[in-house]
Amino acid sequence: MSDSAVKSQQKFILRAMPLFFVGMTLRPLTTSVGPVLPEIRAEFGLSATAASLLSTLPILMFGFGAMLVPRLLHRVTPNRAVSVALIALAIGGTLRLVPSVIVLYLGTIVIGLGVAVGNVVPSIITRRDFPKNIGGVMGMIAGAISISAAVAALITYPLTETFGSWRGALEVWAILPLIAWTVWRFYRHAGTVDETLTTPRDMRALFHSKLAWALVLYFGFQSMNYHSMNAWLPSILRDSGIDPTMAGNQLALLVLLGFPAGLFVPPLAAKFKSQVTLCVIFVVIFSIGLVGIYLFSTTGWWLNGTWLWVSLLGIGLGSSFPLALTLVLLRSDSHQTARDLGSFMQGGGYIISALGPLTLGLLKDLTHTWGASFIALGVALIIQLFSGIIISRPGIISGTSKG
Repeated sequence: MSDSAVKSQQKFILRAMPLFFVGMTLRPLTTSVGPVLPEIRAEFGLSATAASLLSTLPILMFGFGAMLVPRLLHRVTPNRAVSVALIALAIGGTLRLVPSVIVLYLGTIVIGLGVAVGNVVPSIITRRDFPKNIGGVMGMIAGAISISAAVAALITYPLTETFGSWRGALEVWAILPLIAWTVWRFYRHAGTVDETLTTPRDMRALFHSKLAWALVLYFGFQSMNYHSMNAWLPSILRDSGIDPTMAGNQLALLVLLGFPAGLFVPPLAAKFKSQVTLCVIFVVIFSIGLVGIYLFSTTGWWLNGTWLWVSLLGIGLGSSFPLALTLVLLRSDSHQTARDLGSFMQGGGYIISALGPLTLGLLKDLTHTWGASFIALGVALIIQLFSGIIISRPGIISGTSKG
């Protein structure tokens, strides 16, 4: 690579770095809950179903908030919308620490709304400011989401032991959005203008698009599996005899593997007209890991093998998420369509996804085992596979006409 090419790459990374920092804030406030969920349940006397709301509520807000993003972008610019998201994350993370179960849930809702905006708007900024480097920037954002989520899962329980309470540990992640907000205030892109998106929304066209609905189902059910594992994998492992620190480490491994996947999947997917092969490979990898964890949780078979099964879960889940985000941009015919399609996909998809943690908690309360929960995850995986094959085939979604 020539010196000029190296300098150009360095400038590109430097310009996109604030988006990386934004991505770093979008998961720690949710992935940090799983490792200390037993402690939260014990303090407030929550059943498994009630505790699952701490994972279900933010996912529901991801969905409802995403549907409101186009309306928000009629009133504020994308850059300012990101600032709003970061402040909401800091406020919600702090509210969640008040010793009241009602305020605990309220803070969780605010966090979900902040993440909803942060999930959608950076993709719009990417398409606006980096049209020739969509895969690279989306890889940076997806990688940031994965690595920060993994770090939160890895160190939250040790932080709880250090601070003497789960609140002290979770407060660490409430500070992170303020740091990102400070960095984001300096974001500028010389080649574009930050302005409100006043182009009328045409969600009716998306409602009539089979490809758009396939994308909603693909995103929704891969997200259902991700958030179900994020919420309940530590509890599944702890119920099977693994100590809390190791359970947190294995959750961190699952999430951390999304980092390399987030870096490589978007640019790889952007190279092909069809992403069907990638979609199928990711589902197969996840299914093998799911079967392995099921066998361990029900029979205790091969304790050391849990590291392998969790690794496969992480690769499958970590690859499916950035693929979904990239498909929004690859299938859109304009950045206005990308705005609406991203909102449509995440709005419907996260509402579907929210059923996962809640269903697993309910099934655990009803059966007192995890067997039925694994069957539910398997059904979700089958739907993910077939909808993924449909949306991964070549095609374009228009925001102004039926597709």
